[in-house]
Amino acid sequence: MSLKIKKWISNLPDYTPGKSIEEIKNKYGLKNVYKLASNENLYGLPEGLTEKICEEIRNIYYYPDADCSQIREKLGKVYGIPVGKIIIGSGSDQVIEMICDSFIGSGDNVVIADPTFPIYEKAALKCGGSTIKVPLVDFRHDIKGLLAAVDKNTRIMFLTNPHNPAGTNITKEEFKYVLDKLPEDILLVMDEAYYEYAMPDERIDTTEYIAGRDNLMVLRTFSKIFCLAGLRIGYGIGSVEAIRALNKVRLPFNVSSIAQKAALYSLQYQDFAVKIRESIHKQKQIYYNVLEKNGIGFIRSYANFILIKVGIDSSQITEELLKEGFIIRPGENLGFPGYIRVTVSTDEVSAKFLEVFTRIYKDCNK
Repeated sequence: MSLKIKKWISNLPDYTPGKSIEEIKNKYGLKNVYKLASNENLYGLPEGLTEKICEEIRNIYYYPDADCSQIREKLGKVYGIPVGKIIIGSGSDQVIEMICDSFIGSGDNVVIADPTFPIYEKAALKCGGSTIKVPLVDFRHDIKGLLAAVDKNTRIMFLTNPHNPAGTNITKEEFKYVLDKLPEDILLVMDEAYYEYAMPDERIDTTEYIAGRDNLMVLRTFSKIFCLAGLRIGYGIGSVEAIRALNKVRLPFNVSSIAQKAALYSLQYQDFAVKIRESIHKQKQIYYNVLEKNGIGFIRSYANFILIKVGIDSSQITEELLKEGFIIRPGENLGFPGYIRVTVSTDEVSAKFLEVFTRIYKDCNK
């Protein structure tokens, strides 16, 4: 007799994570392996932050603050927003799940770009909902197409800015157009995991619109530029009514005490984040110059990764890069066959990668 697993679970899309450093070291007998597949900040924590985080270990016998009060209060001051409009999750992924738990039921749908971050679809399907997918146009959100796809059963529209996995942006005019056209009973979720990597003149301060829009929610995270991917902490900002609903479905003690303190401390290192952004921006220009010089196509990115056109089955180049110690994400896993996605890293690692990649690219495209 087999276990009676729910039938809908078999329909959930799989999430394919990047390979681990240890896995590749063992498989190919390598000493140095660089993980450029998951868009982490490889510059590391600012000086002094590691020690502060480690000090919190002595208190781990206590349960964490269930309300994440300190970090919510700090974020409230940063954005000038009441704490009742802020919720903390174990990564922004968990906030996405809480949103779908609160708004999606059987027969409801969410409108998303295609391809996009897969957790939107997975969270909606888990709640008995479905997705309406609108293909990207020139690797960018089709704003009018997304709005046209909305129907009487739509409850949420997810937008990703900068877009993952393409790295493209949504302009302020496009954002305001969606806000003006989207029915007020449909929640607009702006997923801004890579917000801090965009240059100041490239950003939309979406949090400024929260006060006058009950159907807007903004998601951000400490996993990217703030280097806390391994601790899993992100947040959502929305209306008091929406956040109250999310808190009802949120599991108690969902964010560890160490993650809360680390996020709180990291906000004291804004200058560090600015330096990282500027370094990544300079590295991206180097990438563009090398790729253009070698006749290799790419998509200009507003995040800390670049989508690169390899011209063949990306799994072949991915495998060759693994042998050289570089873990990247093949486009087939992201909805972009014939491309690879590469995390922009430090000066030294980027230089090594570009040298190895251009050689492999030329060999594979002879």
